[in-house]
Amino acid sequence: MRLFAARWLRGLGIVLLCLVSIFITGQVFLRIRRRLHPEPMPPEIAPYLDAPLRRKLFGSPEHIVEHAGVATGMRVLEIGPGPGLFTTVLARRVAAGKSAGSVTCVEVQSKMIELLRQRLEREEVGNVEIIQADGCHMPLPEGSFDMVFLVTVVGELPYPVAFFRECARVLKVGGVVSVTEQLCDPDFCLPGMVRRCAEAAGLEDAGYVGIPWWSYTASYRKTAPGSVVSSQ
Repeated sequence: MRLFAARWLRGLGIVLLCLVSIFITGQVFLRIRRRLHPEPMPPEIAPYLDAPLRRKLFGSPEHIVEHAGVATGMRVLEIGPGPGLFTTVLARRVAAGKSAGSVTCVEVQSKMIELLRQRLEREEVGNVEIIQADGCHMPLPEGSFDMVFLVTVVGELPYPVAFFRECARVLKVGGVVSVTEQLCDPDFCLPGMVRRCAEAAGLEDAGYVGIPWWSYTASYRKTAPGSVVSSQ
């Protein structure tokens, strides 16, 4: 009986090891492919973004918005909002009390915009403007926003430096680009890579909170007029 149990446990261990190996190999392949051919997240993945396990392991939208330093009265630009997981939290935070803050969303995919509109309508959030555009070429005036808010977006971009330059263009002086990255995302970027892109765009490193190889929120500040080179 003991011999049978030992063999059964050994067999189970081998099966589990094989499954873990397959998962890790798949993740490595997916991440290399996404790094070589960056593109927006498919709308079909949207339902998995709000999984309870993800919230537990990597932080709720409320915590991430708080870590970003979003305050009442701000004008926030959210790029790549997807189905609006963070948008409603942002919109309520900036409009708290008597403040007249607002959120502008720039999203390139029409299907994601449809999902975003549905969420805003369902949760009765009205202080959000939606623009369909590429984040590297946004039809927005210079110096318009207090914050650019990004969650797992940078790794989807083929030209991240040009993207950060465009973010800096639409920021007010003293405004901040908030970048949140999470390891569960196949496009995960380490802080060093994000910092190099932001600094190449003329933004100043303002530190980060979190664990750099797991989940973190980094901030980059626009410090002076004329310090940002045009992305064109």
